[in-house]
Amino acid sequence: MKLIYNGGNRKLSRVVNRANEILLSSFYFLEIEKYLRENYGEEKCLIFLTALKSLDEKVAIKGFWNPIGKKYLEIKDDYIQINTAHLSKSHRTLLAQLIGEYLMILDQRKQLSQIIPLKNGKDLPANFGSIARNFM
Repeated sequence: MKLIYNGGNRKLSRVVNRANEILLSSFYFLEIEKYLRENYGEEKCLIFLTALKSLDEKVAIKGFWNPIGKKYLEIKDDYIQINTAHLSKSHRTLLAQLIGEYLMILDQRKQLSQIIPLKNGKDLPANFGSIARNFM
């Protein structure tokens, strides 16, 4: 699992690098496992984590400038677009949303929602992002 950013915005570059560190961290997966066990049970938790850890997906991050646009983070088919005009948000907030959106792209590609419904009321990708916020 990896995010790739080749642009020149230093703040965005730092957030993407930190997101990659977190996505590879065993502590992050322990927190996800704890969350999944509480909400979905032992069996689904293990199946989901095994599927998630086996993914070797790379997702590109692209920056764009639109000072009057309200959206600052948007999923495209195979990459995530970030409006660099709105990077005044904290690193933690951007990191949490970036990891949540990354999980949604993985779901589009690998159908992780067949194991655990990712678009239900519990809003699982946002929760995964919130877990990552604690590691910033």
